[in-house]
Amino acid sequence: MKAYKKLMNGVAEIEKIVLSVLLVFVTALTFANVVVRKLTDSSFAWTEELVINLFVLIIMMGCALSVREGGLISLSLIYDRLSAKAQKVFVVIITVANLAFWVLLVRTGIDKVLTQMASGKRTTSLGVLEWKFQIFLPIGAALLILHSIEFFVDMMAKRPEKEEATDD
Repeated sequence: MKAYKKLMNGVAEIEKIVLSVLLVFVTALTFANVVVRKLTDSSFAWTEELVINLFVLIIMMGCALSVREGGLISLSLIYDRLSAKAQKVFVVIITVANLAFWVLLVRTGIDKVLTQMASGKRTTSLGVLEWKFQIFLPIGAALLILHSIEFFVDMMAKRPEKEEATDD
């Protein structure tokens, strides 16, 4: 499991770098589009298409990193009140539900990408093959699967915290 954790640490670092670069790029592109629109009567219409599709990737990668740290299943109102054994059962239930959804998302995304590859459909403004943007969905869902497994392994390996005795 240490090898998996080390691999996932590397994947997470790459995700953080990609997220940072994409966020700076999307922000700069959007800012430039707004400035051009305000100063002239035209705009970079193609930027909206690019920004929307890159935001899908940003959101999916951000969710994957959140899953890694347990951020997507933080039902702490319930979780915190459970015993250590019940918490593990709760994590199993949540992980199974999440994995089922992520697998469905990967499958749906791949089906959509394959359909678009077969049709050769292109985006309106950029003229890029649509599947090149739609591939972001199954890639993001695959990252969600990997980080869900990582979170599950971390939680199952976690030792129960002992109740601290107070001297009251």
